Amino acid sequence: MKTLDLRVPSPALPSRLDRFVAANVHGLSRKQVKKLIDADQVRVDGRRERKAARLLTPGQTVSVDYRPSLVEPAMVERERVLRNERGWIAVDKPTGLATHRSSEDGIGVPERLAESIEELGLKPVHRLDRETSGVLLLARDDKVAAALSDLFATRAVEKTYRAVVAPAPKGDSGTLTEPPGMELNWSLLRRSKDGTRAELAVTPQQGKTHQIRIQLAAAGTPIVGDLEHGAPVPGGAHRMALHAERLAWTGYTLTAPVPPGWRDLLDPPAEAEAGTPARERRAAPKPSGRRTLKVSAATARIVRAGHPWVIRDKDTGPLGSFQRGGVVDLVDPRGGFVASAIVDPEASICARVFDSRPGREPRLGGRTRGALEFRQALLDDPQTTAFRLIHGEADGLPGLHVDLWGDVIVATRTTPSVEGFTQPVYDTLVEILGDLPIYERDHFADLRRARGAPRGAGLPGRMIRGLEPPPRWIVSERGLRFEVEPMGGLTTGLYTDQRTNRTKLAQLIEGAAASTPEGEPIRVANLFGHTGAFSVACAAAGATEAITVDLGARYCDWTRRNLALNGFDPKQHLVVAGDSIAWLKDSNSPLHGLILDPPAFARGRSRGVDWSARRDYGALVEAACSRLVDGGWMLCCVNVGGLPKGWLRRQIEAGFRKAGRRLARTEAARPAADFPRRKGFAEGVAFDALIAWMEA
Repeated sequence: MKTLDLRVPSPALPSRLDRFVAANVHGLSRKQVKKLIDADQVRVDGRRERKAARLLTPGQTVSVDYRPSLVEPAMVERERVLRNERGWIAVDKPTGLATHRSSEDGIGVPERLAESIEELGLKPVHRLDRETSGVLLLARDDKVAAALSDLFATRAVEKTYRAVVAPAPKGDSGTLTEPPGMELNWSLLRRSKDGTRAELAVTPQQGKTHQIRIQLAAAGTPIVGDLEHGAPVPGGAHRMALHAERLAWTGYTLTAPVPPGWRDLLDPPAEAEAGTPARERRAAPKPSGRRTLKVSAATARIVRAGHPWVIRDKDTGPLGSFQRGGVVDLVDPRGGFVASAIVDPEASICARVFDSRPGREPRLGGRTRGALEFRQALLDDPQTTAFRLIHGEADGLPGLHVDLWGDVIVATRTTPSVEGFTQPVYDTLVEILGDLPIYERDHFADLRRARGAPRGAGLPGRMIRGLEPPPRWIVSERGLRFEVEPMGGLTTGLYTDQRTNRTKLAQLIEGAAASTPEGEPIRVANLFGHTGAFSVACAAAGATEAITVDLGARYCDWTRRNLALNGFDPKQHLVVAGDSIAWLKDSNSPLHGLILDPPAFARGRSRGVDWSARRDYGALVEAACSRLVDGGWMLCCVNVGGLPKGWLRRQIEAGFRKAGRRLARTEAARPAADFPRRKGFAEGVAFDALIAWMEA
């Protein structure tokens, strides 16, 4: 729990309590602030305050108790890579993200980079505060990290920052030497229109923690938005105004442009003086002249925050006059532009955003090229022939997922509204990838939600280009071979979004093999094992036994074929047709690792076995703990929509507690980089997963 003490400035803008907190505590929405107020976690002059609309006066102190985990860490998109050298990489770190993760299951720059560029093990060479943006160096190995760290230690790296301070200093430049042991030089870049703020270029001579923030505050000119060493300013600030603009040393100069919204920190828009929080005061551009679809204020806020869907409701009104696949401008109740979208008047998701800028046409070929450029490393890897080429909304092509399965392209439409937009995408794919067959299938309904859906329910599809391939063929992943059915139903035979996690587990097994006494077996179990992809990866990494358990006889046979394809004996790597929890309870052999990747629900008709991940996950973890050796690990995955934040971790903790075992640590396990995340779009994330370690 973190406590912030905020002194109300003069004038008291915003003056309303909930707006004041939301305008000053970076990353908290007014809805979250309201929950904090209702939970007695907000005090005014030491007294609990339960009225969100209370008006504040200058000089009062507002104290806020909150968990930093309420604030979602910022993403590090691939566009933020400034330079990519053989031994190191430089990125433009966003504000709101720690350089290093603060706990075993926390998120820092390396974890966010692993999501966007699919590279593990990057090591920050130096540190930027969570709220500071700008140039950050990360090394690929310890040797390079040590060499770059020496450059910083010997002051061979020149560092230049930008800072906005209030009040503005006197003069045009200066040197600060207080507190003792710190020194920085500053020069004036510009003053605000009213003269109360100033933008400075700052060069610290040391690299001490919070040095710039501490020295500017000690000089009486604290950084705008610095709530630890400074104080709130009238109107609030949407971030701390400190940006690492430039790093330079012999042969290298790296620069990061000032981020969007930086100018507002120096000269706040007029609306700020009326007390509107920063997140809400950005002036909405005017619509482009297209036909408009009006949405509620709440929907407008959600879409502007990054969510790409509009759900049909009473505010959208009758949609019968709109044509499916038409391009419209979404507008808020005041007529302000929200986003451009493709409309589907008959669906519950009645519009899907394709651009947040007015007047833009869907540049389908350009977006397709961008998606393929992002995946160039996979396209160049001859050992991996199955991965996602286009991930719908996250790649700016809503409603369309495209996968490469060996020498066949399979496109999945999740809405009929994209029918008129797919051909330019397919043409670009053929232009870049060559004359490959293209199969298109329709997934307009979520078959996972239909408990009565027939097993193996297929998806309607058609050949768009080339001859239809056989129902099954072989693809590769990091040199391992797998049998797939990409043109069938929801089950293709290989979940490519788990590629990174299969690599992580292989690394764990390789490490265990190196440290385990010779002759001692390393056993892992893959529960709800599907077609055994995790089992094959573990066997290839050196697991003595990779056991697969699945209720479906079809998947057990498929697993045996995948093992045989890679030269592994199914008699050594046991395949069990049965209930996973029952198998855990009935067997007593110790396991070094477990993969728990269950479906949302399952029912065995012949045996009456019924499974619900929402209801039974904690019991699954509890049973798994009884089989795990001290220091062992389990990969815990869940694919259930609508779960609250932190649900999986709580299930893991409860399972360990009930089993009487101690949880040592956890680590996030995310989808592979070809399944990128879109900020604010939880529905676009394939699964939630953590690796949990038993205390040794």
